Amino acid sequence: RSSANARERRRMQSMNAAFDRLRDVIPSFGGNRKLSKYETLQMAQSYINALEDVLKH
Repeated sequence: RSSANARERRRMQSMNAAFDRLRDVIPSFGGNRKLSKYETLQMAQSYINALEDVLKH
């Protein structure tokens, strides 16, 4: 059981680190407030769509 907990803890730490890296590279307009995971994914999707539009035109 403890090894399963350790695996889950490592998985969550890895996922949280990935979200932190994603927050670092997407433009943010919310001031100093840290974006939630959901907001981060929404902003990343919007940013990718905007970059795609730039490449198309």
